[in-house]
Formats: sequence, structure tokens, C-alpha cells
Amino acid sequence: MEEVYRIGKHEFATREEWEGAKRDLEMIEAILNRVDVDRPEDVETIYQLIHEGKIQFESKLGTAFFCDVSDRTAQNLKRKLKSNKQEWTREWNAHRRLLGQKEFPVAGRIAERQSIDETRQSQMFKFLGLACAALAAICIFFYSHSVYLENKSVRKLEEVQQKKSVSQAVDWSKERIENDGTQQAGAGAPAAEPSETPFETQAPPEVLAEYVSLHTQYPDLAGWVRIPDTKVDLPVMQSKDNDYYLHRNIDGAEDINGTLFLDYRANLQKQSANYIIYGHNMKSGEMFGGLKQYLEEPYLSQHDKIQFDTIYEKQTYQIVAVCLTDVGNQTEESYRYYDFIEAESDADIEAFLQNIRSCAVIDKTQDVTVNDKFLTLSTCNSYVEDGRLYLVAKKL
Repeated sequence: MEEVYRIGKHEFATREEWEGAKRDLEMIEAILNRVDVDRPEDVETIYQLIHEGKIQFESKLGTAFFCDVSDRTAQNLKRKLKSNKQEWTREWNAHRRLLGQKEFPVAGRIAERQSIDETRQSQMFKFLGLACAALAAICIFFYSHSVYLENKSVRKLEEVQQKKSVSQAVDWSKERIENDGTQQAGAGAPAAEPSETPFETQAPPEVLAEYVSLHTQYPDLAGWVRIPDTKVDLPVMQSKDNDYYLHRNIDGAEDINGTLFLDYRANLQKQSANYIIYGHNMKSGEMFGGLKQYLEEPYLSQHDKIQFDTIYEKQTYQIVAVCLTDVGNQTEESYRYYDFIEAESDADIEAFLQNIRSCAVIDKTQDVTVNDKFLTLSTCNSYVEDGRLYLVAKKL
């Protein structure tokens, strides 16, 4: 049975939306515990904080609260204007009485003017109310649309995951049957002589059977990355540049989530010194949105293995560093971790390791050598402008 996410009378399509609404509800309760919404000054303060972006909400509960605060602010302003006008009238009449003018010659005109002003104010407040309602509707629409697109992207990935599982099961069955047949037919047969064909003349490696079907459907498929007990269980693409899959899904259609992709300079057939996989830091936790949890060492100790299969080879890596840095200006001479793909010499690897140690939040590179192969998972992080969070793992 499909799980229903509900807070009071409000239902939510996804767990992420429900969790966002819970956070909004906690923030609203904290606000109400500290201020009195019946006091005009407090309401105006809350309105200003939300309007200036110092208080932000994630769900339709927050939007509804903001609309209520806006309506209260408008009503308080209306009462304040009316009170000021009445006070001004009383002072003016008192002044004329002091001058001995018992009758106010323009009283009728002032009353008429007041009536016109009140009508205009009423229309203005109605307009503000409608504007707030329209704004709330627009916010809800865009929020719902973004949730819809994100859910659509997740469903697409789940579909691809299911195809991979089916291919994996078929491959396992086929391999078992072939192995049984080989053992029976080859009993007592001499072992085959190893091929003496030099590497340069060998044919390209064969695509692993479990990825043949997916690679046929998605020619840009480079492999699959999985971190047990996390949301990272996703296909990895590779294009002719590092821009194509930033905002496209696995089909190449526009998608705000993008798709995980391997640096275009990496060589899949002859393993590069460092495979770099890029992904968005999604607030929902999708793609590489969960990597920020690696900033806590207990989480790293429980999730330190990464399975990255290229379409040619199954590989397991162990995380040796969690790093924070900025992307680096292209005109600067500072070291840029995302340019380390191939190692021309041991000095290149030493420079890479030295840079890791200089910006590591968690450093476990003591046993790393220049002979190791590496995997880097890279995503954005807002600790500084153009900040980056990246994990470095060595091949086991």
C-alpha cells in the first residue's frame, strides 16, 4: 500500500515534501512562542523578516502562514491610517473652536474626501489581498512543479535501476549455466595457452553482460556507482564535455536534477589514474545531495566503501579523504583537484595527495601510495562562494 504523508488536513506527495512541511511547522511554532500575532508591531516584524528572506519556508504550510501574516499587516495598516485621520480631524476642530469658529465651513467636503479616501484604501487592501493570494498560488504552483519534475526524475532512475537488476539477474543465470557446461565439457582438457597479443593490438574490452542492454539503450552510459545504505545507487554517464548532463536526465531531456556524469577526459578502456564523477547537491538528498553527511566522521566510518562499476569492470573503492575547497579561478595558479585525471609521473600523484591533505576535513591518506588508483565524487557546497565538497577514494 502506498504510504501517505500527512500533517493535519494537509497531504504531501513525497517524504521530502512532508519533511520540509514539518520543518516549516516547527519554525512557525517557534515564532508563535516568541511573539504575539495580535500585536501589530510583532506582526509587522515577522512580515519584514519573511519579506527580506531572513525567514524562509519550504512548503505550502509556510506559504499559508506568510499570507496570514500579510493579511494581518494590511489590516493593522488600515486601522492605523483610520486612527491617524480621526486624530487629525479632532485636532483641526479643536483649533477652529479656539479661534471662535463654531462651524467648520468645509466639513462636508472633508467628510466627502474621507469617504473617497476610505473607498480607495478599501480597494487598495482588496488589491493587496488578491496580490498576496496570487503570489501564494504562484509559489505553490512552482513548488509543486519542481516537486513533480523531481519525482519524475526519481521515477526514471528507479526504472533504470530495475532494468539493471533484471540484466544482472539474467547475466548471473547465464554465467552459471555457461560455467556448468564448460566444467562438464572441459573435464580433463588441458588449460588454454595465454594470449601473447600485445595490448596495443588487442580489441577493446567487452561490455559487462549486465550493462549490455542499458548501454545499447543509453550509449553514453559509463558505469554505475553505488554506496550501500544511501540514496547513491545511480547510473553514471559520460559525454564529450562536462556540461551536457548538468541539467539533463539519462534520456538527454531537460532536468533540473541533472545526471551523475564522469569527467569527459577519463579513459574507461584503460583506467585513468583518477575517475571523477560529478553530481548536483540536491536539497532533497537525490544525486549527490547526501554527500554532505560525510563531513561527520561517524557517518564516514559506516559508509566508507563505494562500488563503481565501469561498463567494462567491477571496482570497489575505500574513501580516504573528505575535502572542502573552492572551484578556483582559471587564471590563478592554485591547484585544481578536478584537473587530475591522468598521472604522467609519480610527482603528479604526490601533488594530488598534497592538495588533498591541505584541504581535507577528514584525512585517512596515510596508507595511500603512488601506485593507487582513485575515484573522486564531486559536488557543490555553499560554505564559500563556488565551494566544492569532494570525496577521494582509493581502489581496493
